[in-house]
Amino acid sequence: MFVDQNLYKKAFEAYLRKGTPIELSVKQARPTTRYIWRTRNDGKVRSSHAAREGQVFSWDDPPVGGHPGEDYNCRCTAEPYYPETSEYLSLSIDGLGTKSGWSNSDFVNHYFNGGGRGVTLTQIGHSQKIISAFIDRRGEALKGQIASAARSARGGAASYRFENAYDMTGIVFSIGDTTIGGSFSGQSVEQNGIIELSGNLDLYLKDEFADPLDVGVEVDDYRPGSILYDNIHKPLNDYLRGRTGLPTGGPQRLGIRDGKPYAITGTWSGSVEGRIYADPSRSQYTR
Repeated sequence: MFVDQNLYKKAFEAYLRKGTPIELSVKQARPTTRYIWRTRNDGKVRSSHAAREGQVFSWDDPPVGGHPGEDYNCRCTAEPYYPETSEYLSLSIDGLGTKSGWSNSDFVNHYFNGGGRGVTLTQIGHSQKIISAFIDRRGEALKGQIASAARSARGGAASYRFENAYDMTGIVFSIGDTTIGGSFSGQSVEQNGIIELSGNLDLYLKDEFADPLDVGVEVDDYRPGSILYDNIHKPLNDYLRGRTGLPTGGPQRLGIRDGKPYAITGTWSGSVEGRIYADPSRSQYTR
């Protein structure tokens, strides 16, 4: 049988201040089966109790003179002793699909021919690539922040929100810099210094394809024969067209000149399950 540690602490403090007896039910319903003896660590501590500082005792096997606070004028306290556990914290995301998706030329073609119609990452593919890259880069830090939220909740509802920009150029060139955010909401239960938590993890992606060559500039003077065109615009365009899978020497387009930008969005849901230490100094999952 377990009891709220704060309830026992309040009852014990009332005993010290007013001499109010601690109810038997509160005494028997202790937060843990064992405790660590803690003294006030001052000159008033009797030598026999000072020798017990930091030692672990069982509630079922009291030392000579009784448990902390039971001997006459004893000011010592019983700190719950928490057992070891195997920590884990897992994140799972549903509906990521396959690794295949639009080619770079598909992104460009939709820019010029899609009329600005937005697309979802599920429709065009790449969900698995993008979210897997996000979890690889951010997963451990995110676990630490979710763990921190669960500790702050001290049992009960726990939540955490996040959002940041990530460079995905090396994952999907045409996605480039994109915003990924989301939220965790769930429940946590604390017992014996161990927090069990579970809940939902929702993710979203917000992006805009507004630059088919992903260079972020426009050129005003791009007439054949001009110094700017011959020495900068055409070589750069040919190089970048090759990177997006288009043949060189084609129509020269740079920046946002002839197409319509369109939104790229994505939403995913998943779950969080875990068991962590309530004391962050003992945990591998910290903010």
